[in-house]
Amino acid sequence: MSERGKVEPSEPVHPLVVKRHRLLSEWSYEFCAKYGVDYPDEATPAQEAEYDAGVKAIYSRIREEFAAEEEVAGRGD
Repeated sequence: MSERGKVEPSEPVHPLVVKRHRLLSEWSYEFCAKYGVDYPDEATPAQEAEYDAGVKAIYSRIREEFAAEEEVAGRGD
């Protein structure tokens, strides 16, 4: 039985999903601190473009890592 209020995942979570969430959280925190806003959508359009580019870079990085992982798994290493 789990602790009250604690939600346990029904399936294992892939480590790259955890990494993606951590990187997005860190990027959002750094961005908001840099521009003195509480949420990225409070930034100016130019700043939002910078935020969106950072998010896209994170997703690209995770996709590359996943593809590399799949390639290794496909070779049976």
